[in-house]
Amino acid sequence: MTPFFAIVKLTCRSAIRSNVFRFLLFLLIVCVILVPNTLKGDGTARGYLQVMLEYSTAFVAVILSTSVIWLACKEFCTDMENGQLHMIAVKPVSRITVWFGKFTGVFLIHFVLLAISFAFIYAFLMFQYGRQKFTPEERARIENEVFVGRRAFTPYIGDLDKKVEEEMARQIATAKKIGEPIKEMNGAERRKFLHTVRVQILAQMGEVQPGKSKIWYYTGLPESYDAPVYVGYRIYSGNIGSKNQKIGQGFWFFRYVQKIYDENVKGKDGKPVVKETREIPLQKQPEQILTSSYQEFAVPGDILVYKGTASIGFANLQTKDSEVMHFQVTESPRLLLKETSFINNYLRAMLGVAMGILVLGLIASSFSAFLSMPTAVFLTLSYLITGLFSSYLISSIEATGGDDLEFLDRVGSGLAAIMTSLLIQVQDFFVSGHLATGTLIEFSYLGHLLVFNIILKGLPLCVLGIWLYWRRELALTMKQ
Repeated sequence: MTPFFAIVKLTCRSAIRSNVFRFLLFLLIVCVILVPNTLKGDGTARGYLQVMLEYSTAFVAVILSTSVIWLACKEFCTDMENGQLHMIAVKPVSRITVWFGKFTGVFLIHFVLLAISFAFIYAFLMFQYGRQKFTPEERARIENEVFVGRRAFTPYIGDLDKKVEEEMARQIATAKKIGEPIKEMNGAERRKFLHTVRVQILAQMGEVQPGKSKIWYYTGLPESYDAPVYVGYRIYSGNIGSKNQKIGQGFWFFRYVQKIYDENVKGKDGKPVVKETREIPLQKQPEQILTSSYQEFAVPGDILVYKGTASIGFANLQTKDSEVMHFQVTESPRLLLKETSFINNYLRAMLGVAMGILVLGLIASSFSAFLSMPTAVFLTLSYLITGLFSSYLISSIEATGGDDLEFLDRVGSGLAAIMTSLLIQVQDFFVSGHLATGTLIEFSYLGHLLVFNIILKGLPLCVLGIWLYWRRELALTMKQ
């Protein structure tokens, strides 16, 4: 292991001597110090800290991502440009050791910078929180909505595949009943039809007509919960995904299960047992709601949660001539329950960014193992942009339902799906938005990124980079 650590040490020294790396390090220090002091938020105490937290961590992630791409390409390409590869070939060091030593050195120095930056941001955030003259109500809201890790629960939609099949059978039966001809569908046509039915069912689950109401049920919650439960929602006017902001009117209501105890019968814990329960509907005051904007409100957990379930509803008070209100039931309205502390969630966010930097270093190292530095940087950025654009294209098509696409749109959608399945979606590793809103960064999510992005997609790229580095090294050595 001595040669490996020696290469890691030399790589770190080479990085520190680089003028470009020093400039990026200076830029990182400036961002860590200046960004938290210049951002003001939306005028509220919660918004002030949310913006500071989100943008500070995001700036650090962007700068370190840029730095790791440049440094990885530099460390591998300079051996070729300076004619040093032929010297490595005569050393008793495995080429795999050389590749992993350089890659580890590049990642290690950026991980240390990431840890220092996140530690400074956390300390400055706590300093501002203690220094600012926030009211007790503002501090309570910050601690419940920002300085926390909250698990999100979305509405129970049941067996969606079964519902889609049943709806398809119903439509076919209706067509037969009225005598409409039924066209035989091939595999692609059937999948498209099922997707259309699925989108329709989900839209109906989140659609609230004027003068009507909609109720959603939640399962999998704790058996009992005494802390506040936050309901986060985003209402769309007209159609799902609309960016038009309008003022709507409505009110929220929820189920409260009243427990009636039998004082004459004691349980094992010595407390009276529940004799019967009564479901009582409770409602908030009617309010004006800004559509297309994310909002939250709190409900006492001991009122909303009963035996791991909850039920909330929304009534649309608009006139009949107004537009329909829509919820995207796969995301909203969602219940947010405190699961862990802020520092725990903060460290999970740092771990996600570290994994993202690892992936970027892996991509850049693999390309620079057999290309010149400008070409390696160009291909690395092209890789990232292609993955980002493919993901955006798919999400945009899904938001519009994906129906009646033109030929070129279908071709683009197919290519985007292929690119998404093959390329690492690096943007998924950076979770500053979740951290700033107090949303729990699940270990299952980080594990999914590790398995499907780093291992299944990144490992083959790593093997390819090592093999090409070995082939390039031998050819250059013979030329020298």
